[in-house]
Amino acid sequence: MDWKSVDERLIRRGEILLSLDFLENYEDELRAMNREKVGRPYALIWRYMEFLSVVRYLFVMPYRQLEGFTRAMNRLIPRIPSADYSGLRRRILRLDLSPYGDLKASN
Repeated sequence: MDWKSVDERLIRRGEILLSLDFLENYEDELRAMNREKVGRPYALIWRYMEFLSVVRYLFVMPYRQLEGFTRAMNRLIPRIPSADYSGLRRRILRLDLSPYGDLKASN
């Protein structure tokens, strides 16, 4: 038995790949969202909100913990602002999460 390959497969089981593709056009999408918007401008784009909703459901995170996650993301990638839990909740509840239905924890 090749223990090195077995060990590598076990290590890869712990990898979680989350796409950060939304970062590529963050400023452009944000500018488009805020064009002709009345009221307080958006700081977070919808694709980032989708990413956060996947993180929330994948790790069964309450919104306050997700707020902490956005703070950590802001420390790693300063151009992404952190968010407060009530704003996260309000925006995530407006998303159509049907493509991510399988990520919900099943009891």
